[in-house]
Amino acid sequence: MKNATTIIYLTGKPGVGKYTIAKELARDDGFIICDNQLINNPIFELLLYDGYAKIPDFAWESIGRIRSEILKFLTRLPQNSYVLTNCLAENDEDRHLYEQVQHMAEARGSLFIPVRLFITKEEHLKRLTQPGRRERWKSINPMDAEDHAPPLSIKHPHVLELEISNLSANEAAQKIMDHMKKLTP
Repeated sequence: MKNATTIIYLTGKPGVGKYTIAKELARDDGFIICDNQLINNPIFELLLYDGYAKIPDFAWESIGRIRSEILKFLTRLPQNSYVLTNCLAENDEDRHLYEQVQHMAEARGSLFIPVRLFITKEEHLKRLTQPGRRERWKSINPMDAEDHAPPLSIKHPHVLELEISNLSANEAAQKIMDHMKKLTP
């Protein structure tokens, strides 16, 4: 059975290009973007997040409630395809978040494609520190390139692992679409 819609879940460290790739998927392939900053920014803006400070735990609790509501909302819109983004580390909290997104896709009857984005340390540092990131309340802290927390391991039959250091956002989006086409006969 062919799925009517698709949920693409772009995961990777801050600054790898998740949102930029999502914009390409939206522009060329009709996906609606549900970027993690869409969820985070109401709280980050109230904190006047400067791109460097540690986010207080109570803020993440509020962000979690916003995220849960958005995922419930997306479950009620099964006619649209979405691309979601997030930074997920190998820990219980992020595993739960990943599972929430996967369950949302399943509840909608959508094809679920998790995409793990990887990048070299040098390219990551270059992208992470772009001043324009701060305009969207994103981290610009070079220390995030030093974060050695392993990314969340994903065992899913549709997972795509993509090294994007030398790819443009358009090229990365095309590889994702090629992968999706292989999954939809």
